Amino acid sequence: MSKNLSLWSSVENTDPRYTTKVNQRGGFTAIGAQYQVREATAKFGPLGIGWGVKDERFAQYEDSGLVLYQATLWYKYESELGEIPIHSSIKYHSNNRIDDDFAKKVATDALTKGLSKLGFNADVFMGLFDDNKYVSTMKAKFNGSGKTTVDWESIVRQEMDGLDAENIEMVDKAIKDGGVNSKNYLKTIDRIKELKSKATVEE
Repeated sequence: MSKNLSLWSSVENTDPRYTTKVNQRGGFTAIGAQYQVREATAKFGPLGIGWGVKDERFAQYEDSGLVLYQATLWYKYESELGEIPIHSSIKYHSNNRIDDDFAKKVATDALTKGLSKLGFNADVFMGLFDDNKYVSTMKAKFNGSGKTTVDWESIVRQEMDGLDAENIEMVDKAIKDGGVNSKNYLKTIDRIKELKSKATVEE
């Protein structure tokens, strides 16, 4: 793994317990803001000491009802200070009604996007949470007990769709004999993908 990706790789996975499916704007996965703050604190240190936000500015546009939020996200990582600009916009009034929470909403959205640029919860932003098999894998990783609670066999068998008869028989036998299990099924899935990819190239 590249040293440049060390931070990204350490924070890219998201605990599904702190996500919510939102059926708006075509549907997307939202991440709990407090969960993100906790993860950033775990990586950098307490808010205000190891990381934080500074130079916050709000610009209001009365004609459109929009407010633009801009700030700087700073953090300390491996004895170095990093800074990245963050921003977001939101409608703070519509039909003569003011959204009392607009400041919190726009600041939270900007922070979420800023942390994502460092790799925090990158799997959500890369669309991986649209894949039920990936979400099941994350549930297993973060369930706290160290034991896989997902139906790994069903996941493997779903991935077998598209394999030739000989390889299906081989994987099926490995499952029955215990060669494939809850501890190594992800490696088996990777191998199945390689076999299917190889078959496609040969065609």
